[in-house]
Amino acid sequence: MKALFSTGAAEVFETLPDRVRARALELLDLIVVFPEMYAVRSHGMMAGYHSFTVYPYLFFYSVSSQEIRVAAIIPGRMAQA
Repeated sequence: MKALFSTGAAEVFETLPDRVRARALELLDLIVVFPEMYAVRSHGMMAGYHSFTVYPYLFFYSVSSQEIRVAAIIPGRMAQA
């Protein structure tokens, strides 16, 4: 299994501070091994996606049988998304 970024998420990822990018990549390495380690959101516009936080950003991803796809990265102050 591998982790991929959507086009929009990849563009945002490139603008993040180095420490945030490094921590996100560490967590994605774990998620590739344990894809269900974060709960699926049940509310908001990102319902149905898994999410994790690398302060102050929220990363939303989906899981398929072959890949982890990071769909969105938003500032944490938009936690109600």
